[in-house]
Parts: sequence; C-alpha cells; structure tokens
Amino acid sequence: HRLLTSMCARGYVQRDAETSVYRAGMRLCEMSSYIVDNLDIVERARASLERLEQCTDETVHLVMRDDKDIVYIHKVDNGSSALRMFSRIGMRLPLYCTGVGKAILATWDTAEVRDVWQHSDVHAWTEHTIVDEDAFFREIDKVRQLGYALDNEENELGVRCIAAAIPDYRGRASYAISLSAPVSRMTDQRVAELRAPLMAARDE
Repeated sequence: HRLLTSMCARGYVQRDAETSVYRAGMRLCEMSSYIVDNLDIVERARASLERLEQCTDETVHLVMRDDKDIVYIHKVDNGSSALRMFSRIGMRLPLYCTGVGKAILATWDTAEVRDVWQHSDVHAWTEHTIVDEDAFFREIDKVRQLGYALDNEENELGVRCIAAAIPDYRGRASYAISLSAPVSRMTDQRVAELRAPLMAARDE
C-alpha cells in the first residue's frame, strides 16, 4: 500500500476515488515512449541476425521504413557466396518493389498502403517489378495470408529474397528482415526451408 501511495503521488498509478481500483497512470506511457524512442534496434538484433546467417548460410538484411522507402540499416553477408548483392547500409529503395517493403506494408491497413502506392514513383526496376496496382494489392493480400513476403527479382536481377516484418505491440511494422540469395539457389523448396529460421529470428 505504501508503494502504491508513492506511485500515485508520482503519477505512475491512478486510484479511482469511487471504486478504490488502481490502474496504470500516464507516467508509465511516458516511460514506455522513452524506452521505445531510445531502443537501438541494430544492437538488439545483431546477435539474432548473425545466428540467422550462420544457420542458413544466406545474406541477411535489416531495414527500417522511412516515409515511402526502406533503408538498409544492417547487413550480414554470406561469405561463401560468389554473388555479391549491391545492397549496402544506408541504401534506400521503395517500399513497393522490395520483399522487406511489402512485408512492412502488409501490416498496415489498406488505405495506408494505397496512399504509399499512389505517392510512389512506381516504375519497373526490372522486368519482374510489379507495376500494376491491382496485382500489387493481390500481392499484399498474399503476404498477409502467408506471413512473409517474396522479392522475385523485382529490384535486382538474379536475386530472390524472403522477408518478414517485425511488428510493434500494435501489430504494425516499421522494420523487417530478409534472407537473400541467387535465384539459382533460392528455389521454392529453399524458400520453404528458410521460412522457419527467418520467422524464429523475427520473433526473437
């Protein structure tokens, strides 16, 4: 009771005068916002992403959403691959044509996704880029059903990837991770094999 009284005095807990029921106070919201704002996701994710690369032997990316784009903020290269992807930390690509971007968008409501599509400079990065609006929204629906997204050479020829969004406590994502490999190795069977370790790393 003394602890509750102190927490009430400082705004961390509120007491209903009529029912005497205690509930969380607004200071807890302030504290949680401070924690989220000061969370270094790269440091938190680094070990998990390194383990993901080691167990899959594929290149791992971590991206964050910035307006209508994604930005690469961490990369763990597959040292044994002869193919070197052009991705680099700090590189910016549109949400609509990347696996990580589509994974992020699939956690948003449809009106928000449509706004991103309508305000993006939609064009074909490769012959495989989805540039038709109806086809794009069918793809987003598919990502929602599967829980992961694919990039089938949509922004880089010769490279295929599987991606998963990292949702926050509301179920909405601003970050995503992916595994990328040459199309010769990233078969549908390989995608199926990579899904479980990718999702495990996402959850971790």
